[in-house]
Amino acid sequence: MPDAAIPYAPLRPYQRAGVSWLQNVLHDTGHRRAALLADEPGLGKSAQTLAAARKWQARRILIVGPAIARGSWALEIAKFAPGLVPHLYVVPPDGVPQDFDLDVPSLVLVLSYDTFSRPDAARRWLPALTKRDWDLGVLDEAHYLKNDSARTRAIYGARGDMNGLQAACKRVVLLTGTPTPNNAGELFEHYRTFWPDLLSPRSSDTRPLTREEWQERFTVYQDTVYGRQVRGSKDQETLRARLGPVVLRRRRRDVLRELPPVQTQDVPLVLDPSSAQILSQLDTDTVPEEEQSLSRLRRVLGEAKTWPAAAWAIERMGLTDGKLLLFAWHRGVIERLAMLLSEFDPVTVMGDTIPAQRIARVQRFQHVPTCRVFVGQVLAAGTAITLTAAHHVAIVEPSWVPGENDQAIARAHRLGQKHPVLASFLFLPGTLDQVIMQTFRRKAEDILHLVAHTPATA
Repeated sequence: MPDAAIPYAPLRPYQRAGVSWLQNVLHDTGHRRAALLADEPGLGKSAQTLAAARKWQARRILIVGPAIARGSWALEIAKFAPGLVPHLYVVPPDGVPQDFDLDVPSLVLVLSYDTFSRPDAARRWLPALTKRDWDLGVLDEAHYLKNDSARTRAIYGARGDMNGLQAACKRVVLLTGTPTPNNAGELFEHYRTFWPDLLSPRSSDTRPLTREEWQERFTVYQDTVYGRQVRGSKDQETLRARLGPVVLRRRRRDVLRELPPVQTQDVPLVLDPSSAQILSQLDTDTVPEEEQSLSRLRRVLGEAKTWPAAAWAIERMGLTDGKLLLFAWHRGVIERLAMLLSEFDPVTVMGDTIPAQRIARVQRFQHVPTCRVFVGQVLAAGTAITLTAAHHVAIVEPSWVPGENDQAIARAHRLGQKHPVLASFLFLPGTLDQVIMQTFRRKAEDILHLVAHTPATA
């Protein structure tokens, strides 16, 4: 059966509008090679991209994203582009180019950003990929390329579109529901690579902005002895207007009016004796000064919250027959929460959970009634999965980055959710918890102005 005749899942009206937008921006006769689809999490960005790939008759597709998302792409392709399934290869962490025939006419290759962060793997893969042509490059969770890291240089190159992996792609679609996790400075790498003509230092100067000029124009920063520290964003209206032709942003509440709302609440936890004993480890009179680091403070605080958080969850679960998502940061916290909540047959997903296990655990939580608790690591389980079997989310260890908290909540608040979602931020009063919540909410207010939605068009 020809690819075009193989049935695929239908798109919603706003998704069809997104496909049309991608086609218009990345038209064969146009001068744009890249577009940023920045719909909020849960709106089907991968579905829209695959539908656009069908329109373009793309046969050689290169997808790069977080390691945890590789299995999800296999599911999405089976649903929205089933004709590509026989040509799909998901590269394992230890995969090498010699394992694949990279010259076949039809090929969908899914790799991890980690491949380009490891020098040995990058040295093998970059030459093999860049000397071949690709109809479409997809950069999933493109905010992973927000700074001048090894993976960003490998994919974007040191001189924008003159080199790097993206230069081998006829078209490039960037996907992220959190285009600016912290501030407007994190858009610079995308700008300098794909759209340097959209912004110049002044009307009489056509050269692109440098990183320093970008920061001076669009961020609030402080120069310190440790270098420039970006604190927030400014002049978001100008930046949004200038990048508007290449960025599409829709919000769930605007295009999924039938989606139940999400509400948030802050839940203070009560210290029990064992938690108080853990916190006593932070006594500066007994702990050497060199160990009084922020990371250590967060770890100990997380450990102190584990039992009060579990007690709160047990009480909550006794009031309903529903399911619960718990998100934390540290492995020890996740493992102990799962142990304390064992009566609810929990599943866990962490950074080292292999794709096959990850998919199986997600499916178990979604479909097995006795599995009522999911405990995930904020980064590892906060993207690329659907957990709509639950409509209550608890953030046990919040991230400083507002987009990471939003992504975690969006595992439940997305297509397929039939109930209002309640997101609870669990905190210990008078501790670093409150500082973290104040910080990410201040950042979120800044970002809200920068990534205001672009109305969907028919």
